[in-house]
Parts: sequence; structure tokens; C-alpha cells
Amino acid sequence: MKQFSHKIQPAPKLELLECLRGIAALLIVAFHATELFSLKFGQPFLRSLFEFGDSGVDFFFVLSGFFLTLSSFKYIGRPHTARAFLIKRCVRIYPFYWLVSLCIIPVYFLMPSFGKGHETDIGVIIKSLLLIPQSHVPILSVAWFLSHLVFFYFIFATVILLPRIFTKVVFAGLSLTGFFIVVDVISGFQLGETTHYGTDFIFSFYNLEFAAGCLLGIFFKRIQLRASLSLLLLLVGCLTFIMAGLLDVYILQTSSNTSSLSHYYEFVAYGPSSVLIVGGAAFLEKCRRVSIHKWLVVLGAASFSIYLTHYPILSIMTKVIQVMGINGMGLRTASMVLACVMTVLIGCVVHFYIETKLVSLFRKNLTYKRA
Repeated sequence: MKQFSHKIQPAPKLELLECLRGIAALLIVAFHATELFSLKFGQPFLRSLFEFGDSGVDFFFVLSGFFLTLSSFKYIGRPHTARAFLIKRCVRIYPFYWLVSLCIIPVYFLMPSFGKGHETDIGVIIKSLLLIPQSHVPILSVAWFLSHLVFFYFIFATVILLPRIFTKVVFAGLSLTGFFIVVDVISGFQLGETTHYGTDFIFSFYNLEFAAGCLLGIFFKRIQLRASLSLLLLLVGCLTFIMAGLLDVYILQTSSNTSSLSHYYEFVAYGPSSVLIVGGAAFLEKCRRVSIHKWLVVLGAASFSIYLTHYPILSIMTKVIQVMGINGMGLRTASMVLACVMTVLIGCVVHFYIETKLVSLFRKNLTYKRA
């Protein structure tokens, strides 16, 4: 009997990218804190500075494509490992996501006023748990990002299983997505407002950001950049990302609307800058060891737990601030900052004591033998 395990060697440990992943998670927490503060109290949180914090999602897409590509190289050319690849990737997200979702779903049945009505629909619940794209966001609203991630898991599994179609599939997919975006621009950004949600999902610009991260992963594996050039790319990327955010919040104010135009601004402004940041940080660390404080690396490692749990926790804490009758802009702001800190700390604790143990348990039980 020949043993076969889907256990694989870890991708290169890039601590600077882990740190940046943690910062992106903090941006998203700050964005939702700003949103909740404005909704509940009718006041800007920290002068609306973090209204562009949802741009952390653009960074996550690029970074996810990069890391997924790096971790997939050893599977290419070995079609029999496609199943192992898919199991390992799905185990990374589904068990913990199910746990968080199943903690939230009963709330909508007990207190329907908390939702918009669709949260108690069985069909919506099933699709949400399976991360199948639908007209509604998943019950755990922030999990829409995971639907795109699973989409790419299946694309990568197909590439591993049928490597000869790799180039054709990628070229066709990117070409169609580019065509869709061009037609949408020509139509005055009306196409994205009228098409089926499935079409929007498949041709989403977020998929292009993910694909850009994949290309970065390929370049990272095959070429070497000088440390000085890598540092320049990183600094330019950070500067353009921050400048785009400030322009977004204080001049264009695209974050305050959901039009197609605002989405394209996010894509054009934060997508390329995220590519520069990820590429610059990765190649810089490939050239030399970058010293990163341990707690920043921990923050990056816990980013998935923080991402999935932060909105429910922030919502509860905002409600507590309301119930306590905390008045005054200064006190409310300080209370919300404290709520953000506690939310991140809780996310880190959940990562170490629940998420990692749950993933380890499923990986151990789903390891299989092959004759």
C-alpha cells in the first residue's frame, strides 16, 4: 500500500506580506466602524478618514491570488493531486465560516428586525453556507469575498486536473472580463446595473485583481528584482494607495455611493497600487530578510478570523454604546475606537483558540490514503 496524503509543504513565509495583510484587515474594521458610527449616531467617525477602508478588500484579492499561486506550483503537472488541493483549500475556509454563520443565523429567526427579510429564507441560507453566488449577499455579509475565493479554487483545481487547457481558459476568461468592462464603460456604466448577478460575479473586476495576484506569484517564482527596485515599488504602491484613499474620501467621495462608476474608481485606484505593494513587498523579502515585529505578523495570521467576526462584534458593541447612553462626540469616538481594538483582539483570540484548532481537526480527519 502506498500512502498518499494531501498534506503539502507551506509556501514561503513572507512576514512583510503577513504584516500588510493584518493592516488591510484593520482598514476593513475601521471602514465598518465608520459605517456603523454614521448609521447609529449620525456623526462622522474620526473625520470619516477611513471611509476608504473597504479598499482593504482590493488588497486582499491581489494578495490571495499571489499566495494561492505560490502554494499551487507543486500541484501543477500532477493531475492526481487536484482533489487533495481542493480539499486543503476548502478546509481552510469552510469549517470556520460555517461556525461563524451558524452562530449568526439563529439571531435572524429570533429577531427578524435585525435583517432585511431574506436571512430566514432556506434557499438563501443554503447558498450562503455553500458560498454559491446569489442576488443577495451571504447571511454573513462580509463572506461575499469568499465566494470569489472558492471560484478560483475550482479554477485552479481544473488547471491541475487538465493542465493543457490552462492557457486557453485563462486567456478566454481575462478577455471576456476585459470586454465586459469596456462595454460597461461605453454604455455609461449601465451594463453592470442591469445584468444578472451571475454575470456580474464572473466578470467582476475583483476577479481581475485576483488574476493580477496570480501573475505576480508566477513572476515571483521565476524572476529576481533588486532590493532597491523592490523597495521603490513598495513605496510607490503605498503612496498611491493612501493618496487614492484621501482623494476618494475628501474630494470624489465615491465610497458614499454604490454606482458602477465608484466601483471602477476603486478598481483603477486601489487595484494597481495593491499590485505594486504586494509585488514590492514580496520581492524585497526575497532579496533580504525584513525584520517585522512579531505582533504584526500575528495580526496578519489572524486576519481571516478578524475579517469574519469583526462586523457582528462591532454591531454588538455599537449597540452597547447606544444602550449605555454615551453622549458627546469625544466620548462616543473614544468608545468606538475601544470597540475596534476589542474587536481585533477578540478576532486574534478566536484565531488561536478556535480557527486553527478547527482547521487542524478537519485536515487531520480528511487526510486520506491511496493505494
